[in-house]
Amino acid sequence: MSIVEYAYFLFTHKKTMKLDGKSIQAAIMALVDDYKFDPYQVLEIVKAGIKSGFKKDFPQYKKSDIIVNIENDGTVTIYRELEVSKEVEEPEQQITLADAKKIRKDVTMGEKLLINVTPDTLELSRIAAQSAAQTIKQSLKAIERERFYEKFQNKQGELLKARVIRVHADSIILDIEGTAVVLQPDGQIPNRMYEPGEEIFVLLKQISKGQGGIVLEITQSTTEYIEAILRKIVPELEEGIITIEKIVRIPGKRTKIIVASNEEKVDPVGVMVGSRGDRINTVLSLLDGEKIDFVEDSEDPVQLIKNCLKPAQINNVEIIDTKAIVTMDESQKALAIGK
Repeated sequence: MSIVEYAYFLFTHKKTMKLDGKSIQAAIMALVDDYKFDPYQVLEIVKAGIKSGFKKDFPQYKKSDIIVNIENDGTVTIYRELEVSKEVEEPEQQITLADAKKIRKDVTMGEKLLINVTPDTLELSRIAAQSAAQTIKQSLKAIERERFYEKFQNKQGELLKARVIRVHADSIILDIEGTAVVLQPDGQIPNRMYEPGEEIFVLLKQISKGQGGIVLEITQSTTEYIEAILRKIVPELEEGIITIEKIVRIPGKRTKIIVASNEEKVDPVGVMVGSRGDRINTVLSLLDGEKIDFVEDSEDPVQLIKNCLKPAQINNVEIIDTKAIVTMDESQKALAIGK
């Protein structure tokens, strides 16, 4: 049962809601135990809910300052707060000193006087209970939003493990650490078949607060996603031995990655591929068949172009302004640019 469902059940599962000590105490402890909320925070939320419901049932107090007190045993007491004033301009919020002294003899001018207005039988009507539940629901959702934001705000730029819940025509619903998140079409790998129940990785590009709540922008289609995967698999990248100079990608089809070594005796391409191809195979398994080529960087643009087109044998490279004219035998064409 979600927090929202619980809030409604708590206050609306009967025609009326009797606010006896045991039920209130049980409700507060359930929210604390089940949802790990701060007890004092929950107490204030329940007070606000009762206040909202009370004003529905007793409209004469609609404009009054109402204070709800809940004892440790759950006993509820409701007070009306009035300011002791020389003249009463707002009867709902003020009382004269003479009238105040009839209630408490030692009261002084300017003091806030609390008058017990708790009904003999404190029972919320159906409409009042719904009002209380709505107030509690909104407060709990606000706490959840803050929790959600705090949970992910330091994970921007990281890979997150996700499970596919549902597949719609254009969007994929994922479960990420117990939270439903939408993988939008532009974040998906084109033509990839997502299956309910399968586990995938996504990159958290950004987390932001909007009017509709907290938004997680996740993706599998960017070059940053590729780089995040590689940094998980290749420790030499984090150590600074190998650097990624450039990534060019057609999602779902092919990716070329230019890598360089900061140590003369270290082969950057060999490091990325791994012993017996174990690292590249791990990457390929996460990309559902997308082809990956690692290219060794070179300060010589001609050599860099030849490296990019390996394993094809290149006859000649002529660079004119920002264009390169590459000449090769017809038999090498498929190796250079694919079928």
